Amino acid sequence: DGVINEEVGQLSRLEDFRMYDFVPKAIKKINDAGFLVIVITNQPMIAKGFMTEKDLQKIHEKMQAEIVKYGAKIDGIYYCPHHPEKGFEGEVPELKIICNCRKPEIGMIQKAVKDFNIDLASSFFIGDSTTDAKAAENAGIKFIGVKTGYGLKDGRYKLKKKFLMHKNLLEAVNSILQ
Repeated sequence: DGVINEEVGQLSRLEDFRMYDFVPKAIKKINDAGFLVIVITNQPMIAKGFMTEKDLQKIHEKMQAEIVKYGAKIDGIYYCPHHPEKGFEGEVPELKIICNCRKPEIGMIQKAVKDFNIDLASSFFIGDSTTDAKAAENAGIKFIGVKTGYGLKDGRYKLKKKFLMHKNLLEAVNSILQ
């Protein structure tokens, strides 16, 4: 949310998913350059009870279907359904935990590294939030920020350094590939 699709304030409905128009081209460029495209995403709306994992799967299927139309593909999607704060009507108690997968923790990144034999030293993490930047920092991955979504202005985490910022995912990809 905010990098691939418009930030709509806690996406939970398929009809609210709107992918930025530049995303398929950006992902295709990554594919054509021989890099993997891995999505790492917190999905607290599942724990809060506002959507189910099946709802999220439908959103991911729609995203993949739109990208495939351009000959592009996402190699892996990792999501964290947890959220530690309680008090939401309809919340899922077993998902209301502090976990090692919710960004800025690196559990999802570690799983992707294992599943795809990823070299973190040769990897980039593109994100729109300080949560993304902190996760990259915690995992030792080069981070590039985008001005879409939160544009790193969410203020959730103090970061050790300033990061390169680009207008959007496509500009970030172009920068990496140069």
